[in-house]
Amino acid sequence: MKPRIWTFRATLLTSVMLAMGTDLFVVPAQAADSTGHSSNHVRGTTSVPHGGTTRTPPRHVSGKAHDISHSSPEVIDVRAESTPSGVTRHAAGGGLIHLQDAPKARSTVSQDYIAKQAPAQNAYNFAKMMPGVVVANTDPAGHEKSALSMRGLTQDEIANTYNGMPLSSVGGYNLDLAWVVDSENIGTVTAQPGSSNLDTAAINGSGGMFTLNTRDPSKKFGGLVDFGAGSRDYTRQFVRVDTGEWGHSGVRAFISASNQHDSFYRGPGQESFQHLDFHVLKEWDADNRVSLIGGFMRGLAGNEPYWSTTMANWHKLGWGNQLARYYDPKTQNTDYWKQNWLHSRTYNLMAPARFRIGKLRLEITPYTAYNYKVYGAGTDLGNTVYYGNQQVTGMVIPNQLPGTTSGNAESYSSLNEMRGGVVTKASLDLGANHPYFGYWFDYDNSTDLTGYTGVNRDGSPFTPWGWSSQTLKMPNGQNYYTANYSDITTTHALFAGDTLKLLHDSLVIDGGMRVTMLNRNATQRLPGLPYKIGLNELQLLPQLGGHYQVNKNWQVFAGVATGAKAPPDSYLLTTLDPNTGAYASKGSNSVKEEYSISEEAGVRYNDRIFVGSLTYFHYNFTNRQISTYGYLGNQQIAENINGGGQTSDGFDVELGTRPFYHFRPYISAQYLHSIINNNIRVGNDYLPTQGKTSTNSPKWTTALGIDWDNGTFFWNFDLTYFSRQYSTFMNDEALPKLVTENLTIGARLNHDTWLGRQLSFMKSPEVMLWINNLSNTKAYSAINSVKLNAHTTRGIYGTEIAGSSPTYNTLSNFYAIVTFRTGF
Repeated sequence: MKPRIWTFRATLLTSVMLAMGTDLFVVPAQAADSTGHSSNHVRGTTSVPHGGTTRTPPRHVSGKAHDISHSSPEVIDVRAESTPSGVTRHAAGGGLIHLQDAPKARSTVSQDYIAKQAPAQNAYNFAKMMPGVVVANTDPAGHEKSALSMRGLTQDEIANTYNGMPLSSVGGYNLDLAWVVDSENIGTVTAQPGSSNLDTAAINGSGGMFTLNTRDPSKKFGGLVDFGAGSRDYTRQFVRVDTGEWGHSGVRAFISASNQHDSFYRGPGQESFQHLDFHVLKEWDADNRVSLIGGFMRGLAGNEPYWSTTMANWHKLGWGNQLARYYDPKTQNTDYWKQNWLHSRTYNLMAPARFRIGKLRLEITPYTAYNYKVYGAGTDLGNTVYYGNQQVTGMVIPNQLPGTTSGNAESYSSLNEMRGGVVTKASLDLGANHPYFGYWFDYDNSTDLTGYTGVNRDGSPFTPWGWSSQTLKMPNGQNYYTANYSDITTTHALFAGDTLKLLHDSLVIDGGMRVTMLNRNATQRLPGLPYKIGLNELQLLPQLGGHYQVNKNWQVFAGVATGAKAPPDSYLLTTLDPNTGAYASKGSNSVKEEYSISEEAGVRYNDRIFVGSLTYFHYNFTNRQISTYGYLGNQQIAENINGGGQTSDGFDVELGTRPFYHFRPYISAQYLHSIINNNIRVGNDYLPTQGKTSTNSPKWTTALGIDWDNGTFFWNFDLTYFSRQYSTFMNDEALPKLVTENLTIGARLNHDTWLGRQLSFMKSPEVMLWINNLSNTKAYSAINSVKLNAHTTRGIYGTEIAGSSPTYNTLSNFYAIVTFRTGF
């Protein structure tokens, strides 16, 4: 039988079954389909950028499989037209699980799940159901503060990429994921907890990789509009226009804009966000395409009072720990909300392209990004201060109260960062062998200032943007700064490897080596501090892995990989207390990079109903770097801890189903056993930390997702749980276990109804209610700053080592948002 006849009969049979109301088990749409538009077809293997492929069912002709993946039973992939938001109703597990082909553990989330969450959330929130992933926000969207960990490793150890470009800066690993792209424009979100890939543009992938990809523009003209309103004065508007293909040129594009306003999540204050995204695509065929992708963001968010969210403070104030609603000029309270906020302007611009010339494939992604952020914190500044190591007397503080020796000022910490680079990769198709090689270059230039500005009589700062003209001056007329430094980081990386396909492509082996050369050059401009300090690092990162397709249902995979995290620029820099001139932190260039060796082995299963995987993993870390925070008054400063050696073992499992009776449940779990391998030096003594449980490492994490969608009505329920996480190396304080639940309920307008016919100019209009923290649990959600020990501890040699209290992020409480959405 010819393929076209087979396809026609299969499609005819499917159409009859659909007309009879029969539920079909269908293979989910994969990462390649991110446009929100699809058609009925039978698919082959689709490549996924930067390592591995996403498996799809083979085409069966006359009983023979002609697809290299051999990944599925004889299943027809019938993909109904998706909604304008990208929901197909067929993705397994409600969009929470996809077939994978990488020789590593990997999880992917698509628009079937993303579109049923509240708009404006950051992409980390869409990964919270994945095995071993813990996501915690102080606000429901993650605009004010967001934290991610995978297998007990925090986000500064995880390579974050966006369409192939690095999201985390190579300087300080600065990242505000909520401000990168609007959630309506996200195609897929992928987490790879074991290690990053050889071609990943990052120098901090010792703990894995997090990948964010945008949707492609639609081939047809159309668009999407949504409006939302909810708790805390939340309002949001979003519009996206897809141009469709311009004639027969192969060019298509979309542009979108959003505007959001709400109140600071905890306490008084107003915040706002404006965002613009665009994507222009020229496509000749599947192997030849060029894109221009960009996003611009301006935002104002609350700078929460993290400095007092200790365990003792939580027991005393709970959620009552808030900024002040009013300013009292008689007391000049520094906790007034207008002195404690974050202003930001950012953009990301990239041009990913891929070409095929005979047996040669080329991929190139040039990119540039700009990040300007100003963190404000109310401060009591004295008339006698230190400029570097020089004492300054006679500081004039506007509106200072008579008879006092200090006054209210806003301390601002500004980051002005510009970076750019290019990622290139070439691969050859030589039959069984597919060698590849590539090069990554990145240049990062950032300037950091901590200055002070005066406060008006109403408590508002002279300049919330930290403009130099409004910075407080010393008696000699110079601007007064307590931090003034720049850091230039240059990165060169070369990688090469080979993919070998054997046994009719059932066995695939991939291995290679990456060499990364890093140079940091920091300049400190305060007197008494080292003017120039530099650091050079060399990373040698080999990897080897493979997978074997046992039969049409089972696949096994295994691999070993190395990872590294270069010390951030904060290791080099010295910070002084402005009121005493004493060191708050002392920089050094004799810092050893974090290095990891990870092994993974697992199985994947796929049939008409189930999609699942089980993975065992093992890690060995040396010079484990722990990035944490301290405070100078209300101003947060970076601190770093060398945690020495660490060993981690555990397993991940995830399982989802294709739709049955409109249900698509999903479940994931992880068991983690992670210990510290050595005692940690403090001064001339050592804390007895050997054998203690590693920080940020819950023994159990689990998630349950249930999706029900019959095309007209839908609901989605999420439940996540993590067990206790220690916040100190001595295990003398911990973040308690936590259960959270979210709920979505919605309805779409049926075009066959009278109202549907009257509103036929709208495409699949829907209304959706999203509820965060359904049970209104009051708790901490994440560890904000790890400490060595919370209580005074006697060292190995008898020294009493004073404790320091860790700080925590509070869980966002009950929050409801109603969204109306429609295509056109």
